[in-house]
Amino acid sequence: MEKDMRIAVRVTAKEKEKIQTKARKCGLSTTEYVKQRALGYEPRTVPPDALFVCLEMLGELADKASSPELDKEIYTVLKQITAEFLLPGKG
Repeated sequence: MEKDMRIAVRVTAKEKEKIQTKARKCGLSTTEYVKQRALGYEPRTVPPDALFVCLEMLGELADKASSPELDKEIYTVLKQITAEFLLPGKG
């Protein structure tokens, strides 16, 4: 889908800096941050690298799972961590 529409918003210098700071913390451009907020999403800050190390370790455990039940539990935990820490929340 081609993006050819533009919305302009006037803000104060302080508001602009605050929006840009929040966008940087989320690893997003200012435009993407404002768009997600306007559409009802709550972008999350970029998680620490340690989280990705832990996710990788859980993934490796899932590969070694000795039972379908354990594999399912690990998969459920991975999905929950992803939803809580990585995906934007819907307001």
